[in-house]
Amino acid sequence: MGREKEVAAAKGLLLRQDVRLMTVTGPGGIGKTRLAVEVASGLIERFPGGIHFVPLSPVSDPGLIASVIVQTLGMRETGGQSPLEILKQNLQDSLRAPMLLVLDNFEHLISTAPMLAELIAVGGNNLKLLVTSRAPLHVYGEHEFPTPALALPDARSLPSLEVLSQYSAIALFVQRASAVKPDFELTEQNAASVADICARLDGLPLAIELAAARVKLLSASAMRTRLASRLQLLTGGGRDLPTRQQTLRGAIDWSYDLLNPAEQKLFRRLSVFCGWVHSRGDRSCLQCENRPWIGSARWGGLDRRQEPSATG
Repeated sequence: MGREKEVAAAKGLLLRQDVRLMTVTGPGGIGKTRLAVEVASGLIERFPGGIHFVPLSPVSDPGLIASVIVQTLGMRETGGQSPLEILKQNLQDSLRAPMLLVLDNFEHLISTAPMLAELIAVGGNNLKLLVTSRAPLHVYGEHEFPTPALALPDARSLPSLEVLSQYSAIALFVQRASAVKPDFELTEQNAASVADICARLDGLPLAIELAAARVKLLSASAMRTRLASRLQLLTGGGRDLPTRQQTLRGAIDWSYDLLNPAEQKLFRRLSVFCGWVHSRGDRSCLQCENRPWIGSARWGGLDRRQEPSATG
């Protein structure tokens, strides 16, 4: 919902002849997987060799990536070859038509990113990779596609209900709220509260969906008041979703756990600041212990704020 422009732009980038690897990036809960799936599903006719979705979040060992891809593609493993050798040989010998591999949730396996460059090299012009990750892979030939937050209205001057409902963040809240409370609708009485909730959640789809699910118990006005404790409030995601997507805390924990102990220590230090890193004091923390953290690949999207659009 509300991603039509991004989907069209991502399709255009992926179909460019010079693009073989596109990485959809963004913080947890921004909607990278949904965007990638929407892009891939709209390009079925352009990839007669098949579109294959490879979920990587359950894979904890980077050495198993090739084996997971081999199993997804239905290739036969033999005792004399490693999964990577089998994969590369099959791509080199058997790939006769354009094929798209969608590798979902690559951020915890980023050390193996050079392997993707190897696959592209042997797959020739018939292989493209669409990757989702909280951080770019930083391999040669990668084209990054940052996922923006959902569009938000100007809270200082809210438009009419008709116009307000067209903003993607508001539309998502109303859609998910209606799913748990069928009589919920955007009204003059709750419009300001709904808009403020979406704004305070930075247009983040996961957070908005978790908040909307609470309208069965809380009015929009009451929820707006309780957002000061948003990590306790934003829980109860679908049981069929990964644990990291069932609560806002789970989404943050997933990213935090990807950092090494020194980076986790720095992240805790930065938590005393209100808002985004911008002041001299914040920057000095980033340079502490002679470590140039700004721009570090391990911090991924943490060094780039996701600004929601101001247009519907």
